[in-house]
Amino acid sequence: MGVGGASMCALAEYCLLSGARVSGSDRVLGRATERLSALGAQVYFGSREEMIKEADLVVRSSAVPLSDAEVAAARSLGKRMEERQEFLAEVASEFRTVAAVAGTHGKTTVAAMTAHILKSCGIPFVGHIGGEPEGMGNLTVVREKDGSLPRGMFLTEACEFRRHLLALSPDIAVITNMECDHPDCYADINEVRGVFAEFVEKCPLTIVRESDVYVSTGAHIAIREGKGAEHGGGASLYGAHMRKCTYSFMRTLECADGQTVEVVAEGACAKAHLNFPGAHYAEDAVFALALSCELGAELDAACAALETFGGVKRRFEKAGRLCGAELIFDYAHHPTELKCTLAAAKMRGRVLPVFQPHTYSRTARYMSDFAAALGGEEEVILMPVYAAREREAQGATSAELQSAMCSNYPNCKVYLANSAEEVWDMVKMRAHAYDVVLFLGAGDIYDMKERFCGEGE
Repeated sequence: MGVGGASMCALAEYCLLSGARVSGSDRVLGRATERLSALGAQVYFGSREEMIKEADLVVRSSAVPLSDAEVAAARSLGKRMEERQEFLAEVASEFRTVAAVAGTHGKTTVAAMTAHILKSCGIPFVGHIGGEPEGMGNLTVVREKDGSLPRGMFLTEACEFRRHLLALSPDIAVITNMECDHPDCYADINEVRGVFAEFVEKCPLTIVRESDVYVSTGAHIAIREGKGAEHGGGASLYGAHMRKCTYSFMRTLECADGQTVEVVAEGACAKAHLNFPGAHYAEDAVFALALSCELGAELDAACAALETFGGVKRRFEKAGRLCGAELIFDYAHHPTELKCTLAAAKMRGRVLPVFQPHTYSRTARYMSDFAAALGGEEEVILMPVYAAREREAQGATSAELQSAMCSNYPNCKVYLANSAEEVWDMVKMRAHAYDVVLFLGAGDIYDMKERFCGEGE
């Protein structure tokens, strides 16, 4: 249920490859569900209680409410039912080695880069990725030499939403960073740190930044050996493990089209050219290099593989031009992500941001941070909040964000578009004055890509 979601469609595809019969429902049908149908799944729109009768196992996306008719049918029939993260853990348990990428920001990019490196190096694995990397899918499989489905290595993202990452027990994990991105689930950053500390308790090896202080020019990525953090309950994870290896990196030769990253690990030195600007991409790359090397890749080969990494959809995705301006779509929906993405986009010239806030609770919690992240721009176009699982009463609206920005950043002109048509009109009127129109958000703002690219230059 909710089979079209990024994680759900990957799990459904894995079931198909493993020989299971798969059916699935969703409120929206698109490319993911079309792919599953082509692979042999029976996918349909809405709810069909009669389909539950044939199921041995019912897997529910957390986006599907308990009030759903199919959930009620599964309960009345006494069917075994699991949430997505529980089934993900069940799939992971079939593999000898489980590698998980966790953290508030960068999970999908690190997981996609790692998958690309492992694939380029010919290392058999199954990858479960929360986005669609260029040239790969949400489920990426490199088969064994005899053509069989791998059972040795499973690569997955591990999300802290509703503490879902705690369902997994990885052999090695990456923690990219920690911030409170889900104010509907966590009271504050200390609660977030406590959950990550609990997650680390399960991991024999954990790859973390050596310091929780972010340095844009370079940093140290450390691999800590031994289970558990010495300090739980919200204390810092850094310094809590015995050091096994450190990856030092420095960013050099950054330009609008990319950057070079120099990496030193255990005396070895290598360079990787990335096709994306931005300090966050450099750090993501080194996390991916460290994880890939721990999983069997050679550093030189891993760096060479990164040079052919084409990115992930909705992660600084270049999507054509309109009135001379480049169109870029990015999933950024947290103030930190907005700042990083805007900084990268400005390497390409003047930027017009179009931002769709994601959830009312996040908009309310980080109102001043969103305003600060966007307030330095000449003009900003805001879309209505993407509600996702929430109601307006649970937080703040885009109109309130517009008011906060106008009050505190009078030099920034903030426009509120109430429909896709209004966004189109506003962007088309202004695009000629900018080098980049940057679409930001994790909601359905991405649906505009087809409209803009279809009618752009």
